[in-house]
Amino acid sequence: MTTSLVASSVLLLAVGCGDGLSTAEGTVTIDGNPAAEGLSLQFTPVDGGAPSYGRTDSSGHYVAQFTFNRVGIETGEHSVKLVPGGGGADSGQMPVVGADGKVQAPANPAANLPAEYYEEIQRVTIEPGSNQVDLALETQG
Repeated sequence: MTTSLVASSVLLLAVGCGDGLSTAEGTVTIDGNPAAEGLSLQFTPVDGGAPSYGRTDSSGHYVAQFTFNRVGIETGEHSVKLVPGGGGADSGQMPVVGADGKVQAPANPAANLPAEYYEEIQRVTIEPGSNQVDLALETQG
């Protein structure tokens, strides 16, 4: 009996209980070209929950982060938007959120992207497991 209890405990530890998060990554393009490094995104669950953030690298690729040191995103439908004030490519700072709970707008939005992208680019559904979410943006004009 002790052997089976130990074996069950080891199996439970090996399998894990899971943290309930999925993963999401993709490429952001602007007018068909990879987005510049440092473009910040926010993925907010439509039905409530904690948002995840992504920031593009030099090839426009991002990975959704649940916290600074935890990769992941909640499952379900999310509203995706640009995050102003993300700190740029090398700052490592999270977006600035005002007392009203809204992300503060930058003094000069980058890349001539439409202001609507700061409200919502599109909605995406995150399934359990790995998700590929590519975003095609267009400049205004």
